[in-house]
Amino acid sequence: MSHPDTNRASSSLLRPREPLVGRLQRYWRDGGPWGWLNAMAVSVSLVLVLGLLSLLVVGSFSHFWPSRLVEVELTAQPGQSPTALTTTRGEPAADNRHLLGELMHEEMRRVASGEEDDARQQWWLLQTSSRDGAAASWQWLPETLLDRMTFPSQALMLEMRDGRTLYGMPRALSDPMTGEMDHTPDVGDGPARPLSEDAEPLFARLKMIESERRQLQALRLDSEALSSRYQALQQSLASRRSATAGGDAAQTHEDAELEQEMQEELEEVRSAFIEREGQLSALRDALAGGQLLLGGNGGYEGRIALDDIRNAWRPNAMGFSGRLMMTFKRFRDFVAGAPTEGFGGVWPAIFGTVLMVVLMSIMVMPFGVMAALYLHEVAHQGRLTRLTRIALRNLAGVPSIVYGVFGLGFFVYGLGAGIDELFYSERLPTPTFGTGGILWASLTLALLTLPVVIVATEEGMARVPRRLREGALALGATRLETLKRVVIPAASPALMTGLILAVARAAGEVAPLMLVGVVKLAPDLPLDDSFPWLHLDRKFMHLGHQVYDLAFQSSDAFSSRPLVYATALVLVVVILCLNLSAIRLRHMLAQRYKGATE
Repeated sequence: MSHPDTNRASSSLLRPREPLVGRLQRYWRDGGPWGWLNAMAVSVSLVLVLGLLSLLVVGSFSHFWPSRLVEVELTAQPGQSPTALTTTRGEPAADNRHLLGELMHEEMRRVASGEEDDARQQWWLLQTSSRDGAAASWQWLPETLLDRMTFPSQALMLEMRDGRTLYGMPRALSDPMTGEMDHTPDVGDGPARPLSEDAEPLFARLKMIESERRQLQALRLDSEALSSRYQALQQSLASRRSATAGGDAAQTHEDAELEQEMQEELEEVRSAFIEREGQLSALRDALAGGQLLLGGNGGYEGRIALDDIRNAWRPNAMGFSGRLMMTFKRFRDFVAGAPTEGFGGVWPAIFGTVLMVVLMSIMVMPFGVMAALYLHEVAHQGRLTRLTRIALRNLAGVPSIVYGVFGLGFFVYGLGAGIDELFYSERLPTPTFGTGGILWASLTLALLTLPVVIVATEEGMARVPRRLREGALALGATRLETLKRVVIPAASPALMTGLILAVARAAGEVAPLMLVGVVKLAPDLPLDDSFPWLHLDRKFMHLGHQVYDLAFQSSDAFSSRPLVYATALVLVVVILCLNLSAIRLRHMLAQRYKGATE
């Protein structure tokens, strides 16, 4: 019996070793390098996507994270006095020797010198209090001009309702009832009493205003609804009395009791409404009398009405948990807030983006599916059909701005003007549908994504086995029943794939929307509680347009840059949520009709 090791040795001696060139050629023919290249391409793509998301998160994080406030004491240089210092917007410094604000950036700059190698000097970018509307003030300071930097715990940061950001040292707080100023000890003379001891009760009242307003609005709506019901009931009772004059006395008594109950309920709601209105009015008057006095140490100097303050906090007195909670609060206000001059709330833009995508999907899917059914199942597969498919694939590559121009000319100036002449002639020359709106924007994007849906749906129908069609026809089903109950359900995952591609492209488009309805600031949402609830003629806001406006139309690049990152991050999250919803639906359909295309 031979040993196994001896057999392997003899077999290796009988088979000559393959040359290196041959092994490389066989490895190339088997597709080995392509597998590694594909893996490398996927890895690079993942790294780029993660890098993009990291850039957006880090860039927006700097806006919402409460940075420490620094008090800078300046030193006079030869030939320059501190009184000559001005900010980059040409505003004089609030203090001749002090500046208070946030350190936003630092960099090394070359300084010309007599030597061959230029010296390098460190410069600091300081954001100080806003002094004209929503614009911030910025100051570049060289390290040679800085005498001392401190971080006072009493430094206060205020976000105003008009978009300004103010930094200052609290000096006094007025009692809203008496109007007298309660002065705090000067910071330079000793430790000041915490501002929260004075301001917290007033700021708590300031926050109560928003909840009171919401409750007041709810009461007003309830009162209006009840009043409408009461008027409708009165009309119904009057018509019933006239129709049954001299009729059943019991029915008349029952109607009278019902009317009395409605009247009592209406009076109860109205009394609650009047009482809440009085409470809110008293609270407004009290807060209007409350004022905060800031001054000294290079910060903002002057009186500020408490009702004008959106947020107030002391970053230098916060711990890590406090800063983290403030970051989440500011991001929540950013997402859920309404945009004003200088304040970047994006809730209307989120609502407009999602509503436009939903309307676009409702419009494009039926036409896309019907067109794909005709091309694949009904039309004669000849030269005209092939040319139509080529035209559809070419339309998918047309620039989006071309669709915007078409939408402006055909939908807005064509259909919209015709609708105004037929149904809204009394409002002319003020247009109703003859101007940009969410309806025309959705139709324009539906045209833009229609070729994508048709191609994806037709490819899904091509994967449905022919035996399914033949089996349905053999069982006596008609052509329509076969398409409706066999082909379309089996191709439904491909339909959802087309919808995913359409949503991914339409949600990020900006160029065509600028021509057919998107605006920088829309006072009313397209969907509200007034009839007909969905107002297709209204203009709307879009996250992509907000990114464009903040990036290229803002007069303050330093302030708007973090908002650009934050808005772009919200846009990516919204598109991701929309796509995940469609992917989940496609997975459910694929599981339901699993095996139909195998």
